[in-house]
Amino acid sequence: MNNPAAKPWIAAQNKALERGVKSLNQPELLALIGAPLPPPRLTPPELAVDDLLALKQGSIGEFSQHHGIGITLACKLAASLELGTRYWCRAPERGQALTDPQQVRHWLRTELRDRPREVFACAFLDSRHRLLRYEELFEGGLDGAEVHPRVILQHALRHQAAAVLLVHNHPSGHPEPSAADHALTLRLKQALALVDIRVLDHFIVAGNGVTSFAERGWL
Repeated sequence: MNNPAAKPWIAAQNKALERGVKSLNQPELLALIGAPLPPPRLTPPELAVDDLLALKQGSIGEFSQHHGIGITLACKLAASLELGTRYWCRAPERGQALTDPQQVRHWLRTELRDRPREVFACAFLDSRHRLLRYEELFEGGLDGAEVHPRVILQHALRHQAAAVLLVHNHPSGHPEPSAADHALTLRLKQALALVDIRVLDHFIVAGNGVTSFAERGWL
């Protein structure tokens, strides 16, 4: 009965430290939030919004060390942030029609705005613009991710997509697309058109802003 491995929050904590809180399901997040805390030896530090942003972007262990709080408390904070993110912006379910531009922008902004590195993702849709699959396919550094059109084409064909939404973030917070962004969008549009798959839009997430190629008349 006293076996620590039998306690769900311990397993959830180990998983969070190894893979990050995004890998946890809802019961694991709740178990982590409910984990008992040891008696505090010091008064917990006051945390600013930027501190919590650093927790979302970085390592739980590093955050714990930097602020002088225990791993369990750091994990509880990370789990609370993740659960809040999922509640306020629930990702569309498979088969859901993506017909509300504002809902799509809000979803993609929540998915990518806090990422410290550039991520390139695709939402694969059927002929009625219902979601088949959302996949983050490439991750790079602070300045960009190397995107391979062949890989996107393979995934689109695997999911039998009729249309695609492209999306990537700018960790710099600058929302305007670069010349490279324009060139890549054109290449992907041409490559996917060869197999009758439409590129409906390309979104750039930068902080709280989202730039739409379609709205700007670039597609």
